[in-house]
Amino acid sequence: MVKQEAMDPDEMRGRTGHDAEDINQFDSVSNVRSQPERVKDPPKSVQREGSNVQGGGKKENPPNHGKSKKLKKTIFISYSPDAGFTERKFVVETVRQLKENNLAEDIWFDKDEKNTDSPCWFSMRMEAIEKCRAAILILSDSYFMCPVSVYEGKTLVERLKVDPTSVAIFPVMFSSLEKTEMPKEFNLLVKDVVELTSPDNHKLSLAEKTSVVIGSIMEELEKYASIHSPPTPHTPPDTEFTGEYKRKKICQWSVNDLQEWLFKLGIKEFYRQSLAECMVDGFLLMSLTDQDMIHQLGIDSRVVRKKVMQQILQTLDREHRQPDNWHLRARTQRSKPDVIYLIYDPTDVRLAQNIKADLKKKNLQVIHHDSVKLGRSKEEFLQINGPQVAMATQVIVLLTEAATGSPFVFHEVLFADWLGKKLVSAMFKNVWSTLRASLKAVLGECPAVDFETKMYNESLDVLEHHIKPLRRVPGVVLEQSYLNKMAEGLKPLEMLAYSRNGVVSRTPSEGDPQVFISYQWDMQGKVEDIKQLLENNSLQCWADVSITLPPRGHSSKSSRSGVGLHDGGSETLQSQIQRNMKAASVVLSCITPKYLQSDNCKKDLTLAETFNKPVIPVLLRFSPQESAPEQVRKILSKFSYIDLSNERLYKQNIPLVLEKIKKAVSQRGGYRDY
Repeated sequence: MVKQEAMDPDEMRGRTGHDAEDINQFDSVSNVRSQPERVKDPPKSVQREGSNVQGGGKKENPPNHGKSKKLKKTIFISYSPDAGFTERKFVVETVRQLKENNLAEDIWFDKDEKNTDSPCWFSMRMEAIEKCRAAILILSDSYFMCPVSVYEGKTLVERLKVDPTSVAIFPVMFSSLEKTEMPKEFNLLVKDVVELTSPDNHKLSLAEKTSVVIGSIMEELEKYASIHSPPTPHTPPDTEFTGEYKRKKICQWSVNDLQEWLFKLGIKEFYRQSLAECMVDGFLLMSLTDQDMIHQLGIDSRVVRKKVMQQILQTLDREHRQPDNWHLRARTQRSKPDVIYLIYDPTDVRLAQNIKADLKKKNLQVIHHDSVKLGRSKEEFLQINGPQVAMATQVIVLLTEAATGSPFVFHEVLFADWLGKKLVSAMFKNVWSTLRASLKAVLGECPAVDFETKMYNESLDVLEHHIKPLRRVPGVVLEQSYLNKMAEGLKPLEMLAYSRNGVVSRTPSEGDPQVFISYQWDMQGKVEDIKQLLENNSLQCWADVSITLPPRGHSSKSSRSGVGLHDGGSETLQSQIQRNMKAASVVLSCITPKYLQSDNCKKDLTLAETFNKPVIPVLLRFSPQESAPEQVRKILSKFSYIDLSNERLYKQNIPLVLEKIKKAVSQRGGYRDY
């Protein structure tokens, strides 16, 4: 194992405004400090490193005194960490066959890197995908439902936008997309997809599907390998049990470790053999379900299945309490209200102190990394500061020239996102063009505030309003101009960056809706009238008024979950809602008493908040806000209602609704007709 070198804080502070590749930082692949003198040509850098072992096959090196430079692994395996047993088994089998084809040292697969239990696991994956020369994508519903794999795909898209030759993509469609839809930007990645869902391949066994993939990609994939080492000779498993599994975590168990564990549980050899024949180890065990044991492993005993599942949960619970699993406990830790975590590069300490002081004046508690204890490695840095991140309700990222190449910013942002924290960027410098591809993927759709061109105090007010929106106070009416100003000051980072450069960030497709209408079926007639009015004004709308499905919202229970049973396998209503909500520029929320109590209202508004969509609530029937669930009240409290509850108010205020929608659509670059 290569010894980690110390991360010198002064060295890190002294290097600002450089490319990520030029920064002395820890590399997830070799876990040693990246060399500043390495070749900087992105498309050819790895090839030149690999040339040291080509030709004669030998290179004369001085004696190794503990500081040898390890060749990078050039082929990245991108899969969903949330994948089920069958999909994981396919990934493992594909990697095994690739290694048998002399790519053993070229494949970067997190299972083999033994980092799946590390607090830096997410950032290690993102670092590796930033540097790979080729990536194999295992696409499925699970892939597009897991943020980690989606971020990896977006990172590849960003790399291809900058340099189409920087990375080769080998997409594999493992299963049909029934619950999700592929984001449009991923079209860049699926030009030559290996389709395992076709009629010819769909009924093949897992081993046969793996062979189809290897046969389809192997010839081209070999061009991107730099090491070409033969597979490690297979050593037969020990027949004697050693108790080694007790010193490992489940995710690190080998097939033999798992067999010993099952033996200690008293599982009969017949059932143990079922797992051994399928080469089930700790990595696959983590995704095993009761149904998998029945259909994939043939374990027909309910008692055995129940015992195995209970013991897995008990073992994971014990691991959860171990000291080095602090990050797992942090993920379940409840955040403290009004606590903000500030992410910044150490060179921006004065700026951070000013922001901290100003936010404190607004009764917000601000915490940040320990500027004295930065640690000697990325793991130590996160162990010192990670628990602080877990305490916060919101995380502010200070975007400056120094932040673009800062390993401190990189690891904290990814860790905060992995914890599920809400991120907002304070853009003091438009550094989008020089930002690392993985940070673009993570921060691109998160809200951002422009501190570079706007007045500092105004931007600070917008930031405060986003973090701690003013609650609705009886007898106090906030001016509409103030609310508009707060809404206008907050945009997704990518949109803000491009609009600052005078470039339209995104051109909506012709079929995309501009307005998403969220409503309850008790007011369908009125909703259809509003929809018709908006479309007469060249505003394309989406509402599920014309979908031939059971009406949504007849009770407080959502009708969306069962839609797939009615549409013969076509796109579900829930996936349509997600797709159209994401494409829309604004959400029109039609308030009635039944709407506020419905499950659909909660889902629509939560989804709007997730996608950072502005919401325009219109009151179709008098509805006391206090009657709404707390989560719904919290979201709606950020916006002011427009009253359309009777004919007089409808005629008086509908022009205001139209004006606000047009304004919101035009601000988001989605208005196509005026």
